[in-house]
Amino acid sequence: MDGRRAEAPKAAPLLVEVGQKAPPTLAERQREVAEYLSDMILELRNLARSVQLHTVMVPLEFAYYEAFGSAHKVEVPPGELERIKTLSRAADTLDGDPRNGGI
Repeated sequence: MDGRRAEAPKAAPLLVEVGQKAPPTLAERQREVAEYLSDMILELRNLARSVQLHTVMVPLEFAYYEAFGSAHKVEVPPGELERIKTLSRAADTLDGDPRNGGI
């Protein structure tokens, strides 16, 4: 024996081959999943609509918009934000009016 000790081989660094795509980032995977979910929810909503299951269709509609909004981030234009606030104040005023039944 020559007195050398056995050593485990060192791990070789993982290299991405030329032409191979890097794995998707977390943000990319989240966007893809949200897009897939929005597509599936839309199909369920359309199915519920086709048989007039309105109590099922409405929550699916909301879920679709949530998933779609997560997949496709959009900035609200500055002028539109003020218009939304104005509409919200008008809706609050109408909600407080006893003549319209508080709808």
